[in-house]
Amino acid sequence: MRLSLHHISAGYRRKQVLHDISLDLKPRAITGIIGPNGCGKSTMLKVMGSVLKPLSGAVTLDGLDLMDWSACSLARKLARLPQIPTAPPGISVKELVALGRHPHQRWYRRHSETDATIIREAIRQCSLEGLADRDIQTLSGGERQRAWIAMTLAQQPSILLLDEPTSALDIHHQLEVLDLLADLNQQTGLTVAIVMHDINLALRYCQQIVMVDAGNIVADCPAERVTPETLQPVFQVSAVAYKGLNTTCCQYDFARLGE
Repeated sequence: MRLSLHHISAGYRRKQVLHDISLDLKPRAITGIIGPNGCGKSTMLKVMGSVLKPLSGAVTLDGLDLMDWSACSLARKLARLPQIPTAPPGISVKELVALGRHPHQRWYRRHSETDATIIREAIRQCSLEGLADRDIQTLSGGERQRAWIAMTLAQQPSILLLDEPTSALDIHHQLEVLDLLADLNQQTGLTVAIVMHDINLALRYCQQIVMVDAGNIVADCPAERVTPETLQPVFQVSAVAYKGLNTTCCQYDFARLGE
């Protein structure tokens, strides 16, 4: 499925954050959305996920305006994981993952055997079999993120939007979560868009990079075409490229301009 932004302007109350942006999310790829703090990355993701209604322009999924999709129909195609998701107290991993089946159910029908199979598979894909009965609050940060991702997989979406899914994690758990997303993308063709702060991790894991600055898209290109000249004016840093491990893209050392 193809998710597209058409001349989107968006914001909150009297503050406009995004200014006439257009974007085609690359299908069956991982797209990293990067940019300085406050540039509009999370706002863009909210608009993509139909959480925030744009001031002007349209968001389409396979050519149909998101406003024309019912909530359940959209949730079967598109899942969004906010930066700080919250779960009801006392909920287990299995119960959390089961919430992902709600868009596929009728109010009068309990979980079917098909639902149970899909829930088990989502738990297996995220390597949570031994934690299925654990309270979500007792898990490590990386385990919790995998549980939330498992919940979105139970929705069986074609597109997954994630807002800084590794921001509160140490480097080990960051790699764990990003490796999981890369595996899911390669194995199932899941289209993924991730708001990220770490430029080197974005270049390592994402095939496409969308760079945002002051509410505008200033670059939309394959990861290997990102250059120091692209990064410097947006992040106000000098960037020295070197060849990273296990990636076709360059990685960077950064310094503030003038240092």
